[in-house]
Amino acid sequence: MNGRHTLMSLSAAALALMLVAGCFPKRYDAARATEHYPSELGQGETVNVQVTRDGDAMKIVNGTATDYRDINLWLNQRYLHKVSRIGPGETITIRMGDFWDVWGGGPNPGGLLRWYDPTPIVLVQAQLDEESPLVGFISILDSEELER
Repeated sequence: MNGRHTLMSLSAAALALMLVAGCFPKRYDAARATEHYPSELGQGETVNVQVTRDGDAMKIVNGTATDYRDINLWLNQRYLHKVSRIGPGETITIRMGDFWDVWGGGPNPGGLLRWYDPTPIVLVQAQLDEESPLVGFISILDSEELER
């Protein structure tokens, strides 16, 4: 009888976990709301700065001789992260959790203990100032992102 009680307890715990997982909210924090995506600027050139997913982060490799300083980095024409510097030849890593949109929503970062599929890194653009066209970076999708 004790084994049956244990099995019922484990079943109840598993059911409760599934219910909680189905109700887990997406990332939202109104205090982190950012600017609107500057669609009026358009995109100019695409440069040899490569962006890939690295777990719950993105890795950026600057293959140019350009020193990018104090830029707005836009993900998928929605999420913004302010970057102080990506030097020539430098590789940096930015957590997906550091990006936010105009409403205070964030992309799904991914990682091992995730509730939702990670937001794919499809379009990455640098905003250098308030007037110049955006600069496109090269996004290299991983196999999971290609399958979605």
